[in-house]
Amino acid sequence: MYSLPIATYTDFWRGTKNRSLYIGSGLLLAGTTVAYIPANININLDSFPQRISPQVQPLELKTEEKEPELETRRSSQITSDIQIVDVEVPTSTEFIESDQLVPGTSKVKEAGDKGIERRIIKTTRVNGEITSERITHQFMLEAPKKRVIIRNSQPAVEPKSQGGFDVNQLNVQKVINMEATAYTFTGYQTATGVNPREGIIAVDPRVIPLGSQVYVEGYGYAIAADTGGLIKGNIIDVFFPNLQRCINWGRRPAKVYILNGK
Repeated sequence: MYSLPIATYTDFWRGTKNRSLYIGSGLLLAGTTVAYIPANININLDSFPQRISPQVQPLELKTEEKEPELETRRSSQITSDIQIVDVEVPTSTEFIESDQLVPGTSKVKEAGDKGIERRIIKTTRVNGEITSERITHQFMLEAPKKRVIIRNSQPAVEPKSQGGFDVNQLNVQKVINMEATAYTFTGYQTATGVNPREGIIAVDPRVIPLGSQVYVEGYGYAIAADTGGLIKGNIIDVFFPNLQRCINWGRRPAKVYILNGK
């Protein structure tokens, strides 16, 4: 008896064009089929079940896919640097009220100065582009100095005399608490020879010299250009162009600021 190995049979069957086989007596094994073969007989291979060798699929090797974002991060160039920056700190302003100044005016007592703050800044860049900036440390190198201004915030009355005064060119020499009355046209010129007009006041020359530039609280800027028989001591007489305004003014206390040019 002969046994034909499956592999031999299979290869031979595939290569046989007339799909027949001459073989001696014995057993022919074809896959799971067993057949007894008489001696000297032709065998048609088509009578046997075909055994097709299983097709071996090529092994597909899969490479692990890398996350694009992770890959980008790995390929990115991250750098950081430290900078030292000095920043100006603005000064604050303190106002001090004083009735020793003409209402609506002010003057600087202390100019003040800006301070300097030092900052340590860390900058992070990815591929050359700034992605973050943060202050890691900061401290004061020079503290700011406060600016101090003395002022009289009471509303100022516009100058009454022709031409008026330039507030920026005046300062206060003296402040006197006085009693103020009012008068109007009398038909006479003033003691200094000028025609009476609003912005002229009558004074006691022993208290306020004639020609003095003054600011009268509630009346405004004026010139001491007149005198009067009843104007003695700390009394002044302010001029109005009509009687009704004199009546409205009446008799009242008023601060008088004696002004000097700078």
